[in-house]
Amino acid sequence: MRSILKVNWDSNLPIYAISQSELKRKGIHSLLLDVDGTLVNRKSHIIPKAVKIWIRESKKNFSLYLISNNPSKKRIEKIAKELNLKYKYNASKPKRKVTLSAIKEIGSDSKNIAIIGDRIFTDIIVGNRCNIKTILVKRL
Repeated sequence: MRSILKVNWDSNLPIYAISQSELKRKGIHSLLLDVDGTLVNRKSHIIPKAVKIWIRESKKNFSLYLISNNPSKKRIEKIAKELNLKYKYNASKPKRKVTLSAIKEIGSDSKNIAIIGDRIFTDIIVGNRCNIKTILVKRL
């Protein structure tokens, strides 16, 4: 039996230190990105410069999609607009419904999709439940 807590890649690094060439080498074409704690500090709406640069470079290689449990459409929409990315908010991770909807929109084979997040009990579990790769990052 496969564990729903299994992390494919525990980077112990912030998202902006994740190697894009390593992601490509692992066969990733699309990334679902958690927002709070992963891209921005939970108590801030300011996206760090290093994260913006990482996102800009990632867009050259991957399809990106924000997926957040945050119930504030206003907050997640503002961040998504600043990064020019599609998004889902109030995702209720680790429930699968909203994440599967984002995966369907991406239209890529699930073996080529990874979710990047800072929490095992939401981001990693939903990735495992949706049969996509999981990458755990250090919380900002």
